[in-house]
Amino acid sequence: MNKIPNNLLFDALSTEFEPENVFNNDIQIRPLSLEETKEFESKINECIDEIFVEGIHYGSVPGVKKKFIFKAGCEVILSMMGLVARTTIIDKVEDYAKAVFSYTSKTYLIDSSGCIRAEGYGVCNSKENKFLKVNAYNVQNILIKLSRKRSITDAVLSVASLSNKFSQDEDLVVLENNKNESTEKNNVGIMQSNHTGLVKITSSKKPATLKQIAFLEKLMKIHNISNEVINGLVLQQYGFNDYHMLNSWQISEIINKYKNIG
Repeated sequence: MNKIPNNLLFDALSTEFEPENVFNNDIQIRPLSLEETKEFESKINECIDEIFVEGIHYGSVPGVKKKFIFKAGCEVILSMMGLVARTTIIDKVEDYAKAVFSYTSKTYLIDSSGCIRAEGYGVCNSKENKFLKVNAYNVQNILIKLSRKRSITDAVLSVASLSNKFSQDEDLVVLENNKNESTEKNNVGIMQSNHTGLVKITSSKKPATLKQIAFLEKLMKIHNISNEVINGLVLQQYGFNDYHMLNSWQISEIINKYKNIG
């Protein structure tokens, strides 16, 4: 009976993890042949084409050519390749006096034999633009989750050779949104496109209305999208863990994304 590698027995709640070096004479590390490389890439592309849904597994933003992959997309790739992600925090700063928090995570991707196939790193801190206007003490858990998510994404893009298709940095969306807001704002408001043409929004900072929230929840029911999926998208794009915290401009972007799903 084969011994189960300690790598696969790792408790995800632990903050201590050092991978066990696995030596297996039956495993030979060698380069893939040209045909094997083509077959691997074909399977990855087929997985993306057949399973991935924009807004759930990946996202995009106007003006940015490369799309960015969500945690849900990473999980699909890991399942397809038969890999397990083991993540641990390797460095942290927790200055409660100054309300400064930073977390660095490292992810190991491990196959069923216990071999480490890839590593990834992710950092998240309370000084990022998206967190400057919120109470840092209230987002510690979000910072930890984002650092872990970024390290998993980094590892997945590496192991599946997806760097040419996806970005590991969802902050491209935040940067692009800020750029769009600054160029589209004027003294009377913001012009936003919808199916009827251009409509005026007087302020992008106004909180989401009850009508907007209700419409989003209606779309969620239509497309069978859970609160967890929506909140994951909101966390990745805006740094909040609840879609009820979005402002009017942000929730409009989420609504338009799901209105375009066939």
